[in-house]
Amino acid sequence: MLKRKLTSLFIALFIALPLLAQVRGNIAIPDLNGYVTLKCDFHAHTVFSDGLVWPTVRIDEAYREGLDAIAITDHIEYRPYKEDVVASHNRSYEIAKN
Repeated sequence: MLKRKLTSLFIALFIALPLLAQVRGNIAIPDLNGYVTLKCDFHAHTVFSDGLVWPTVRIDEAYREGLDAIAITDHIEYRPYKEDVVASHNRSYEIAKN
């Protein structure tokens, strides 16, 4: 009986987690008079530099964290995965722009 309940719980979590993954967070920073406050991260790396994830993953992370904009700042001179991830320096942008 317990095994059946745990199995059912596991299946429910397995189905529900992807749905929760795209819930947008909220960062509560007030606007100043006459200005709109944007929440941004201007320093993010991908596998095309020394990051560990694809550019679209960085965009999904920013959305979930409630950010309004990000800047992918991959290094040109430091690319530890260049043997495995072969691409031009603009590849992160090309993938992320859509």
